[in-house]
Amino acid sequence: MPRVSVIIPTYNCERFLGRAIDSALQQNYKDYEIIVVDDGSTDHTRNLLSLYEKNVQWIQQKNSGVSAARNVAISRATGEFLAYLDADDMWYPNKLDSQIAFMDAHKKCGLVHSDVSVIDEDDRILYSRFNHETQRSVPQGECLEQVIRRCHIQTLTVVERRECFDRAGSFDDRLPIAQDYHHWMRAAVEGFAFGYISAPLGKYRWRRGSLMTDGTRFLEDVVLIYQSLLDKEVATGKIDKSMKEVVAEELHSKHRELAYLERKAGKFSGSRSRIKKLLKGRPWTFALYLDLLKLYSEEMFVQGQRLLAHGSTKYGKRS
Repeated sequence: MPRVSVIIPTYNCERFLGRAIDSALQQNYKDYEIIVVDDGSTDHTRNLLSLYEKNVQWIQQKNSGVSAARNVAISRATGEFLAYLDADDMWYPNKLDSQIAFMDAHKKCGLVHSDVSVIDEDDRILYSRFNHETQRSVPQGECLEQVIRRCHIQTLTVVERRECFDRAGSFDDRLPIAQDYHHWMRAAVEGFAFGYISAPLGKYRWRRGSLMTDGTRFLEDVVLIYQSLLDKEVATGKIDKSMKEVVAEELHSKHRELAYLERKAGKFSGSRSRIKKLLKGRPWTFALYLDLLKLYSEEMFVQGQRLLAHGSTKYGKRS
């Protein structure tokens, strides 16, 4: 039985999938299995995977989303550790070797993650050490508050104990973008410590049009996550009063960010409704009144521009 199960979900990613699988096969550490779940791809993914059938377990399912694909792969996994790799990313050869050694030396850690290189669609390196170069604060140790406030964990860098996964729960398929963030947060709620290796152990591919480029959808997912924490974990006692206040503060902040994005997208009604709901909970917050003032100002400007444009179209340009 292998110690490590490599989990690779894929959907219409034939251009990059082979490179991802090759990077797993080229690991210095050899005690692993690779499980790929094809989430209903309509490209030539099946043909590509047939080339790896001797080295890779391959499961095909109807398109159900990345969380469902990961969960299916994990249900087949036999390893003590789960190592996550997305179909368009890659690992450095020393990744599993470094992280399994770390986990063996730190028995209380539920998972370990690392710094990461960032590459473009042509494998050109944009950042050699992304977290270091951008001065990201990364969660490590017992870090629930840090994970709630800002969870800088790249999924392709994570190796997780199966015990940690089982207690934290499967990836939530209701969250199209932030399902990994939710899972790490649940692991922290369960009391697991996080390990961190400062060397880059993987290559994250920055792609135009990828899910993570959609800031609004990500924030909507995060709002659902925070609300779930308030609704469920406070009742069970896994989050105390002080941590509840942290979650409530972050939930308020994310709603303000969403209201701002809605305003900039011209969705004035949605932005106004969101701000007014926030004011009901915090009527003393002066910044919210400034948000409303900016909203009304921009809305009036846009309406004025539309009236001018309508007049020009209807009556012709004035000399």
